[in-house]
Amino acid sequence: MRLVCVFLSLLALAGTTISAPAAVIGGPLIREGLEIIPSTEPPTQVDHQFSAVVADTVFLVAEVHATKDQAYGFAEHAFIPYLTISYSLTKEGAPTFKRVGLLFPVATKSGPRYVGSAEMAGTGTYHLTYIVSPPSSRGMMRETGNEEGVPDWWKPINVSWNFAYPGSNTMSAK
Repeated sequence: MRLVCVFLSLLALAGTTISAPAAVIGGPLIREGLEIIPSTEPPTQVDHQFSAVVADTVFLVAEVHATKDQAYGFAEHAFIPYLTISYSLTKEGAPTFKRVGLLFPVATKSGPRYVGSAEMAGTGTYHLTYIVSPPSSRGMMRETGNEEGVPDWWKPINVSWNFAYPGSNTMSAK
């Protein structure tokens, strides 16, 4: 136990923040046969770093899977590939704060998901919107024949959540 206290003290002296695990911030929402679950997590290494990581940087995450009765040819619970997911992040009481960007597909041991980096503006209540565009936005085609054909892709889906951000790379749901 004493060794743990010494280690934590050294981290504090070095200015290192111990980050909390991923936090679901809303959802799941079901739209057009997709289950969309937003969360945040402390930044971690990826092949290509999104941006410089500062104290209040988080990874915005979207888990997007097929529902049981979706009509686009994906198996139930399957990851939906080729999506374009953009985000908009605003902070309550901070009219000039706005972050926008894209989430990128990332492979992890727990399965693929979409991730993007965002710098927060400290503690407060935030509003997060994802715009989920169909696989055709990244060039995926669909079969249209009678037997194996699927319907036209959906129009872009807008989904939003409010959440509390306590600062310093930790999250809590609101």
